[in-house]
Parts: sequence; C-alpha cells; structure tokens
Amino acid sequence: MSLFIRYMLDISTGHLTEDTRKRLGEDSVNFFIGKPCSLPFAVKGSSYGWFIDVRDAAERSISGKPYPSDIIDCYGLALKLDCSFILFDRDAERHPNLNWYGDRDQEAYEEIITPDVAAREPSPYLLNDIKGLFNR
Repeated sequence: MSLFIRYMLDISTGHLTEDTRKRLGEDSVNFFIGKPCSLPFAVKGSSYGWFIDVRDAAERSISGKPYPSDIIDCYGLALKLDCSFILFDRDAERHPNLNWYGDRDQEAYEEIITPDVAAREPSPYLLNDIKGLFNR
C-alpha cells in the first residue's frame, strides 16, 4: 500500500451494539472537548456516525483497556481488507460478513464484481490517471 493512500471501510452503524453506539457517541463528544474517553481509542463523530482508526491485536493489547467485541469484529474485517480506518455511517450498507445489531430490517449488500473490474489493479498514481483523461 502507498504511504500516501489509505483505505477506509464504510459500514453501517447497525454493526454496533446499542451499548457501543452509546459509548462512541459519548466519547466523540469527550474527545472533542478534551475529556477522558471510556474507549481505548479516539472517536471522531457527528450525527451521522463515527470515524475510528483500525488497530491490530498487538496495538489493542498495549492499551490495557478492553475493546468491545463488535468493534473487534469490525477491525478483523478492516484488517483483512487492508483498511486503515472505519467509518460507521448511519446510511451505509449492511455488510454480509458482520453481525447485525441494527434496529431496522436491512438486507446485507452483496457486491458484484465484474471480471474486468476484478482484473484491474488500482493505480498508485491516480493523479496521472486523471491527467491522462485530459490528454487524450
């Protein structure tokens, strides 16, 4: 992965238990005003959801505080997908590989990847790709 480009997992807040959602909401306010947080990581939030960084097992063990199991599940998926961040978005899709705690019925989104898209490697030089569109 590029040193300048990081991937973000965008998933529904419904993948979090009610208790975790409450704690994320409280901690995002505490983080903003400089008060101590109950969770062992920084939470940036809004009325639409929360943004957190991804931590592997070694990083989590250093904190000494327990992580909620639903967050650990989301970390596992993010790490598998090589994501550095997770955006828990109230309007995002339900991921088929994660537990669902949401209060509304939502079918899991099944992403269909066509062979031509799957064969393409993402360009580390996106800016050059964009410039190339204008030079045609």
